[in-house]
Amino acid sequence: MRRRSPFLDPRNGPEGDLPAPAPSGSARTFVIASLPRTGSTLLGHLLRLTGEVGDPREYLNPMQVRDFEVRFGETTARRLGQRLLRGPAIGLATRGHWNQERLGRYLARVRMRRTGPSGWFGLKLHWHHLRFWFLDRGWPVAEVLGPERWIWIRREDRVAQAVSWARALQTGRWASHQRALLPAVYRPRQISRLLHTIEANERAWQEFFERRGIEPLELVYEELVVTPGPQIAAVLARLGVAASPPKIDGLSHARQGDATNARWIARFQAEAGRPFPRG
Repeated sequence: MRRRSPFLDPRNGPEGDLPAPAPSGSARTFVIASLPRTGSTLLGHLLRLTGEVGDPREYLNPMQVRDFEVRFGETTARRLGQRLLRGPAIGLATRGHWNQERLGRYLARVRMRRTGPSGWFGLKLHWHHLRFWFLDRGWPVAEVLGPERWIWIRREDRVAQAVSWARALQTGRWASHQRALLPAVYRPRQISRLLHTIEANERAWQEFFERRGIEPLELVYEELVVTPGPQIAAVLARLGVAASPPKIDGLSHARQGDATNARWIARFQAEAGRPFPRG
């Protein structure tokens, strides 16, 4: 009988680790600032394929925290407790006795295994991650992450983004390699709420950058999926890394938008300005 994997995401196991980087002084982190359904997963995948800048992923979302705490939790009780978390209980992985020092140690353990030979460690943060871990707690971003640079990826078609987000929430399918757990149902009120969330969180990112004097490298989803080479080259240049953009033939991260997305987008736009039906 095949043994059940302890990891919810198989990429979080030892097979996904990178060779330990050579010591190079202080750690360097680049942050992909994003919202759901903006192509940030594809961006991180392409950057990993360069072989230079690590494996940028959402290491602060509950699933990732759960898996890496199963591997490297500071006590046996914590490791066993995290292993029990599945399904709706996964959200508990980021609750409990977390303080700034523990978060720093957690990221240090991940960094040791997911940093590229250039010395860069990539971290993807949605706005709600930044708010949950740093802003709401008053923890200084730079002190926890070390010297950082910012890449901001957005999606110009916000309605398409809201539709994609709604489908992912309903089905549980957040990446192309995952299976849908439930069918998707057109719910215009949900799409409208998500559209407002997108607009509010984009403003929040903009204000965050302005208050801290940060000038992020801005990327656009619609350009990334059509001509990814120049977008990846721009990121590498911002990080000062001499590497070539990866070949994109046979990418495993396929676009999830399909005819259903197109129908929902057209229907939502046609209904704009009219009260949405209940349901």
